Amino acid sequence: MVRKRRNDERGDGGPGGLDRVLGVLDAAPAGLHDVAPAAAQLPSGLPPPLIDLYARCDGLRLFLDSVEVHPSAEVEARDGRWVFGELEGEELVIDERGRIWRNDESLDDLVCEGTRLERWLAGIVEALDLLYDADGEFADGVFDDDGELVPAVGERQLRAQLRRDPDAAGPRWRLGHALLAQDQIAEGRAELEAAVAAEPGFAWAWLDLARVSERLGELPGAVDEARAAAEAATAGHHPQAGYFHAQLARLAGLAGDDATRAAAARRAAELAPALKAAQLDGARDSLAAGDLTSARGLLDLLRAVWPRDLEVLELAGKVERADN
Repeated sequence: MVRKRRNDERGDGGPGGLDRVLGVLDAAPAGLHDVAPAAAQLPSGLPPPLIDLYARCDGLRLFLDSVEVHPSAEVEARDGRWVFGELEGEELVIDERGRIWRNDESLDDLVCEGTRLERWLAGIVEALDLLYDADGEFADGVFDDDGELVPAVGERQLRAQLRRDPDAAGPRWRLGHALLAQDQIAEGRAELEAAVAAEPGFAWAWLDLARVSERLGELPGAVDEARAAAEAATAGHHPQAGYFHAQLARLAGLAGDDATRAAAARRAAELAPALKAAQLDGARDSLAAGDLTSARGLLDLLRAVWPRDLEVLELAGKVERADN
């Protein structure tokens, strides 16, 4: 791949964040990045951050196509946002506030990856650069024998992103999970708290905080955090809002708060009429596969929302017998 060079006449009057990033790309080994020259004319309707970027270059391909910023003519307006590129096969979206979003595969949901375009771009360039050596080849020791990214390298990547964009909720949330996986509970919890402070509508991060509190036996705190998750999901018209209310019902039941449990159960049933069938199917499949841990987890949610349902009671009996 032949690297194209930017137009030297950027017209920004000084060194800005985008110019610094583009300067780094220019200095990289040939073939690692492809930076298209600025277009003579931009399409109408682009948000200001994309206009600033496209005034300097009309598209990017970074780190052997790991990141693509589409040419300006290929930007797609969608539901008040603009799809402007891809990161490892997932669409990159910018909203009217200039925040960057990407679908997270583990959640099948959009997560805020950056608070501003130039900060996100600087962070992702630094993060991916950790995988390469001075010749533009993969560095030694970044992947294990199975071709998976070494966890310590992944953590360094997240910290690189956060150095450039400290309020980026997605990387902050992933760092929290990485630390929790290492049993660094206090540190992981602090990162999750920082994620919801930066993005109060991040329902999944609130729910993760509730699970940490549950793990530590802090049930009143877990209920408060699950309530925040349910409220955030409802306010944001999240398609899985009913599930968040079901989790609130489960935790409230554990805490002995039956009034909260009952109210959350009603909301869960209203918002997610198909949830019971899905949970029952999942629990039955887990039971058939001999995965009692998963079956019990699904059953706990069912019992919290539908404690007297005959199908739920029947399943509970089967799980109990299998456990003996």
